[in-house]
Amino acid sequence: MSTDHLAFVDVGTAKIRTIVAEAEDRTARIIGTGNVTSRGIKNGMIVDVNEATSSIADSVQQACGGSSTKIQRTVVGFSGKHIGSTNPTVSVDTDRKSRMVTESAIREAEKQIESLTLPEDRIKVNMVIREFAVDRLQGIKNPLGMRGFRLDLDAHLVTAEAACLQNVALCVRRAGLPLMAGSFVANPLSCSESVLEPEDRDSGVILADIGAATTGIAVFKNGSICHTSALPVGGRHVTSDLAAALNIPFSTAEKLKTSCGNLYEDGGADKLAAEVLSQYNTTPEQVRYIIRARIEEILRMILCRAPYQPNNLVLTGGGASLPGIETFAEEVLGLRARVGLPKAVPEDSAELNHPAWAAGTGLLLWGTGATRIEANHDDDLEENEVGPERLVKPIIAGLSELRDGLNTLWYRRPRIVFGPPNMPQEDQNDRGE
Repeated sequence: MSTDHLAFVDVGTAKIRTIVAEAEDRTARIIGTGNVTSRGIKNGMIVDVNEATSSIADSVQQACGGSSTKIQRTVVGFSGKHIGSTNPTVSVDTDRKSRMVTESAIREAEKQIESLTLPEDRIKVNMVIREFAVDRLQGIKNPLGMRGFRLDLDAHLVTAEAACLQNVALCVRRAGLPLMAGSFVANPLSCSESVLEPEDRDSGVILADIGAATTGIAVFKNGSICHTSALPVGGRHVTSDLAAALNIPFSTAEKLKTSCGNLYEDGGADKLAAEVLSQYNTTPEQVRYIIRARIEEILRMILCRAPYQPNNLVLTGGGASLPGIETFAEEVLGLRARVGLPKAVPEDSAELNHPAWAAGTGLLLWGTGATRIEANHDDDLEENEVGPERLVKPIIAGLSELRDGLNTLWYRRPRIVFGPPNMPQEDQNDRGE
């Protein structure tokens, strides 16, 4: 019996991380992972289509173990300073005869959100249903069957620059991966799926996904998301500061950051770091001072994006692996802070139990609806031709009618409806076939 293979691709500035998995009965089984250096991507945006396409293809091929595995579905995570959000509210009348909230009334409210217009250079990417209200009674999560005259839907809409996402889609397609509506998820949302607990959302939390060149932000209040955006700063800015202040090559500064970048005490430097420190007549204390200055700036910028004063801060992404960052964040911002690790991941999966994989595992959880992730198995990967009837149901359940373009297909899960960018159809030459 053939099995569907799904690819979850986190397109980052420094790394392209891919998880290839199978999904069944709310359990995702990881087949393989890919982690390659990004090429042709700067600040979360494509700057060289050919290089970026090659990087994506390499990451997927690595995750497939070098075999010719057929991917049936792709979910792509993205970041970039162009990410924005808004919180629209729409109202519809309930059933005239029964004055009851029906499924059709809920769908009509969702359609109104989908039909909201944006500037020509912006597109709707993800929509999260925050809450409903019936006759102005707020805080309702499931209004179906309730009595009332008017239904209000309060949503959170994540938007992005059309050209930026269209370029990512072009590279993904040229890498030989299938794309359809619902294929894109903003990294702050996927990270939230991966590392946040319900208690975090209820108590009020700001999540920061610190990447190489950008920091994605998602803010939750009273259990619902209220803000999504991204800052144009990340871990590479720390490296750039070290390179400029110490007058050393960028690559050397990166190694210095990773080897003696503890924010509090000297954990010791390896041989290479010791040689660099000696060669450039500097000390671990000076390195720490430079790193702390930039991290403090990033932390304060993160807090400034919050529309209210949250109680907690969860740091994730590769930049959150800096030793001592949670203690430093509490000291600087006065909030409870922790580093968010992917949940539902097997304890023996050392690679995935790292904040750098928060977005990738979040894509997996988001795209499959899984509540549990199983580690790799040793079964041989074979190329499988799978018909439409074998598409994974948790992913496509609730799909609306497919029309031209990718922006017109939305699927629903509890609390979440999302659709991808409106991308023009491409011919075979554009796909490199």
